Amino acid sequence: MKNKESLVMINSFLYSFIVAFSTLDYLFIIPILVVLFFEKAYLFKIIKKLVLLNTFIVILVVFVYFQNPTEAIELLIRTNLILLFNIALFHKSKGYDIVRGLDALKFPAKIVSVFYFTLTLINYLILDFKETKNTLKARGFQNNTSMFTYKTYGNIFAMIFIKALKKSDDMQYSMNSRGFKDKIYFLNSNTINMFEKALFASIILILIKVVYELFS
Repeated sequence: MKNKESLVMINSFLYSFIVAFSTLDYLFIIPILVVLFFEKAYLFKIIKKLVLLNTFIVILVVFVYFQNPTEAIELLIRTNLILLFNIALFHKSKGYDIVRGLDALKFPAKIVSVFYFTLTLINYLILDFKETKNTLKARGFQNNTSMFTYKTYGNIFAMIFIKALKKSDDMQYSMNSRGFKDKIYFLNSNTINMFEKALFASIILILIKVVYELFS
């Protein structure tokens, strides 16, 4: 593992895989407690995101509950464990550290490049959408259920779609003119700190227990 991004990606994958495909265990809470301890300053923000995502999960769980109540409760627990862990792990991420992690883990260069340019385009469109919203507010635009509002939003999304196509073409021309050959080179100078080490150790502990129970 060259850097912290690759170790974070491994932690995320291992924990999600173990929780999803093994018997529920109280030990699954240990890695979450480790993350929340190091990210305690952002605890409210993390919980807020988890609650927001649960509005969608609860609907799914309700449908499953009528068929199998036990399975529905287990689904809710597993999903929330995975979500809470990953939200706490990546809540400060802008996405590019994940791309660096994929590159450090030797993912194919084309896949890494696709992720990088996708994130770049998404960030550009988000910034453009925010600027458009600020412009509408400055002009006294009122968000309601009128036909004018629907037409306004329709025009905005149409313009964003057109801008996305133009931006992607501009990015392609720009990279081609620079001699781009599928691979992006990153600066991986971040060192692994105590947080990543403690988190990795807790997940390995769970993995050992799961493997022992599987073959015992």
